[in-house]
Amino acid sequence: MTDSALGLDGLLGWSQARQVAFLAGRPLPFALARLDEANGSLLGESLVAISDEPSADVAEFDGYALCAAGPWTVIELAPDVALPQHYATKLRAFEPIPPHTDAVLALSQGQIREIQPGEHQLIAFDSLNGTPDENARPEFGSGIIRQAAIASAGRELVPADSLITPQVISLAAAAGYDHLRICRPPVVSTLIIGASLLEQGAPRGGRVRDALGISVPAFVGALGARGNPHVRAPETRDLLLEEIDDSHADLLITTGSTAPGGANLLRNVLRDLAAHWLIDGVTMTPGAQVLLARLPDGKLLLGLPGDPRSALAALLTVAPPLVAGLRGAKWIESTQTAVLIDETPLPEYAEDTAVVPVRVTQSPAGRTAQVLHVGGPAGLTGWANATDFAIVPPGLGSPGDVVMTLSSLGG
Repeated sequence: MTDSALGLDGLLGWSQARQVAFLAGRPLPFALARLDEANGSLLGESLVAISDEPSADVAEFDGYALCAAGPWTVIELAPDVALPQHYATKLRAFEPIPPHTDAVLALSQGQIREIQPGEHQLIAFDSLNGTPDENARPEFGSGIIRQAAIASAGRELVPADSLITPQVISLAAAAGYDHLRICRPPVVSTLIIGASLLEQGAPRGGRVRDALGISVPAFVGALGARGNPHVRAPETRDLLLEEIDDSHADLLITTGSTAPGGANLLRNVLRDLAAHWLIDGVTMTPGAQVLLARLPDGKLLLGLPGDPRSALAALLTVAPPLVAGLRGAKWIESTQTAVLIDETPLPEYAEDTAVVPVRVTQSPAGRTAQVLHVGGPAGLTGWANATDFAIVPPGLGSPGDVVMTLSSLGG
């Protein structure tokens, strides 16, 4: 495969293209993010306990802190005031115990009696017969969680490279974090090339609706990227070159103008920008005319065909490994398979891998895939109703064949 002015000579196989895309997505620099910004990113460094947990000796449950033998006179204490001998004070679970506390007695293990108006006494229950006994006393240290018993300061709570979920964010907040160091999610911008495309309303006057401007940012957003709202790309060489060159996105996705040929606007612009080609076509149906290039400033450009089904197939193929690489995430090819129960449509070329929308059903006998055929606006009815997408290599596609299946996010 040799570099040429307008692209590469030769197409990649479907699996090759996925691997190239993953390797092209070099992890982005770490960044500090607020907790409410971190969900879905990867931890750039381990989440560790900032302080001991608990940070002081605390009550294990709702009850009474006790000092010395009972019965105990119940009093209220200001924080950090020592508990006198033969006295008790009421505590909530995980509330710090006062100095000189010998044990904490659970609420259910004692009885309060009034000695005189405004003065109360606590008597513990006998541990064998469960009746009040003035001589009963809990074991020394019972009902107390000692400082650092759960976690000591510096202990790893969640390892680096872990996905930040709402549960991780809750743990971080509980541990005292306001920010987390994350592998920065890629910023993705979408350029729609096609002056005749309609932005709203029904197709009319020989013009069709843009079916990709809304869906592409949503797709990459679900992969963990930050998808900017799409913009309409100018269809002149100088203005398109300026739009691409001025973009601050980590990944720029274009739709349309990917067909081979010297008259192709996008290819001429990439040539003038001295882009380094990584993918120039994939042996697959639909979506063969997909391209991936690295611009001189390091950002990536993923060019999708303008046809909606071809664009979605290309997006499903290239975007998941590419975004995973940029996020610093692990990416392993899917191992999900299903048995075809229908004939799949023939690919455009015999050597093509077919990307086919299917409805997968799970049964005790295994997973089966029903082919959903093309129909509806832009041929997308099958794609919209698919639970999965079958990846059908050359030579397969008959009922009974076992094929790989991808989820709607290409994983």
